[in-house]
Amino acid sequence: MIKPTTHLLLICLLLLPLGCNRQSASKTGSTNSASSARYPNLKTQADELTQASLKGDDARAADLTYPKLIEVMGGREQYIENLKAVRGEMQSENFSILSASVEDPKDIVEVEKQIYAIVPMTMRMKAPEGILVGRSSLIGVSSDAGKNWTFVTANRELKGEALKVLFPAAADKLRLPESTEPVLERQSPTP
Repeated sequence: MIKPTTHLLLICLLLLPLGCNRQSASKTGSTNSASSARYPNLKTQADELTQASLKGDDARAADLTYPKLIEVMGGREQYIENLKAVRGEMQSENFSILSASVEDPKDIVEVEKQIYAIVPMTMRMKAPEGILVGRSSLIGVSSDAGKNWTFVTANRELKGEALKVLFPAAADKLRLPESTEPVLERQSPTP
């Protein structure tokens, strides 16, 4: 049974696009290949964000993070400091992210000349107990008809008021999937 590490994986799911906040009328959704064909930069830029986060390229990760989240977090410098702090906390507890992969977008809505997309994501992580696997989603936002995207991790904390603060015009139109608890894929070998 996974207990203490569950919170850390959830923090890591936050870390990817996001910035982990440690302080704590639309078109109907289209799916998968149609979304990817219509907005080819969406999945590419979501993947670019996850790769920047994995490599510790906090400046590039910040570039690909939704500006309102960065503002709410206290600005770009504070956001980058939060990313570094989360990475340090992970290392001190013997965690490391092995991979993060994004999938084809599930839902796309257009609200007030902005496009919002839900991009599923899977993360594999080395933990003291073994390899943990967690699923989450990114919310991609484009203000230029899908040419450029910025992202926020859709997690359990991003509900209600938090969702309204970040996306006031679209909060009630976004259909966020439930994040799942991380599962233990396999045990780490004992020394």
